[in-house]
Amino acid sequence: MHLNSHLRVVTTVGVRSLSEEEAIQLILSILRAAGKPLTTKEIEEETRKRLVQCPDKTPVFLNRLRLKGTIKGQLSAERRGWIWWVEKGG
Repeated sequence: MHLNSHLRVVTTVGVRSLSEEEAIQLILSILRAAGKPLTTKEIEEETRKRLVQCPDKTPVFLNRLRLKGTIKGQLSAERRGWIWWVEKGG
């Protein structure tokens, strides 16, 4: 399964799959704009606001970005789930 299969844009004609690069840039944009770590749920909420639909595999997509070093992530007991962020200047 490729990264680009995990985010889709909702259009008036239907749902268009984002390219891998578009999906990565969207996640980076959301995390940079937040300026703080976000939970998986918060990221999903932000993508919905942008008319982008994340399927139930959003945690898998985010984890792949983490494993590639694109974003940072860790389990947070305090926030009861995974949190995700980008390094400053990254």
